Amino acid sequence: MSQNVSPERTIALSPRQAAALPYVASEPTITRGAQAAQITRRTLTRWMNEPAFREELERIRNNIADFAYSELEGLALKGVFRIAQLMDSDDPNVAHRASKTALSLSMSVRDQRETRRRMETLENAITLVRQQR
Repeated sequence: MSQNVSPERTIALSPRQAAALPYVASEPTITRGAQAAQITRRTLTRWMNEPAFREELERIRNNIADFAYSELEGLALKGVFRIAQLMDSDDPNVAHRASKTALSLSMSVRDQRETRRRMETLENAITLVRQQR
């Protein structure tokens, strides 16, 4: 696991905790995280109750999620090009499915953008109301 633990944050962590963090962060459950880190589930559960450990684990998981999201964004463009190619297929069934997929995805993106726009409007309104108080 190449995810590094921040040196300034390891002060509150024991060497065992710092070494275990990348393994725990990469697993979906406490049991599997403990197994990957070669510690007992009980030890990991105890560590999870320590704020410094929990905060560093969350930081690492957020970094992993950010990286995964960036990778997915790159793959999305590749997917769009592939759907466009399939829409030109000589097989009418393939072209039809690709067209349906493109329409469905574009509607979903449009809906997400509209939802985001509305949320930003609400957040701005909340900010203005708070400022007026």
